[in-house]
Amino acid sequence: MLLVESRGAVRLLRLNRPEKRNALSMALCSALVEALRAADADAAVSAVVLAGEGAGFCAGGDLEERRALAADEPAWQARAALADAVLAAAGSIGKPVVAAVHGRVVGMGASLMLGCDMVVAAEDLRITWPEARHGIWPTLVAPQLLRHLGPKDAFELLATGRSVEAAEAQALRLVNRVVPRERLLEEACALAGEAAQYPPAMLRGIKARIDAAGLRP
Repeated sequence: MLLVESRGAVRLLRLNRPEKRNALSMALCSALVEALRAADADAAVSAVVLAGEGAGFCAGGDLEERRALAADEPAWQARAALADAVLAAAGSIGKPVVAAVHGRVVGMGASLMLGCDMVVAAEDLRITWPEARHGIWPTLVAPQLLRHLGPKDAFELLATGRSVEAAEAQALRLVNRVVPRERLLEEACALAGEAAQYPPAMLRGIKARIDAAGLRP
């Protein structure tokens, strides 16, 4: 469900539900939050790279699980709290987190990507926010999108559900770099390594000042 690998001082976390396009189930969210916290606590880890196995980075929330829990209010509330936690997890740890994204990135998966400190994208990237099409209020994804875009651009993407491909995503500053698909993990780990060369206290301070400026939800 979540593959964990160390590449020197970089901890690589890979979403591993390719048969579900890495949709975020409660179990996967829990595993990801725990793995990010563990990386933060591990003195041997200086940075984290978050990637996805299979054809795309993440298809968003697990809609089958969402429907199954709709009539169970306590479970529904627990799922909502866990969704909040996983979207905030990358920003809440003191170490830099780089998202390595490719293929389809949808809804909550896009928010997971945007919650990371930096993003390296493959040339085949396609980001979509389809919540309106599914009759889902964009409660979680709208704040993440507004951190990066003005209200008009954010409204367009949420209201139309159109796809944003790699070149436009870079122009909108939703991603830092666009690279060939075959170099995605290499480039993301290299970028994470560049940040990891600085003292942890400095990196924590940079993230704390971004938080203090109100640039995280």
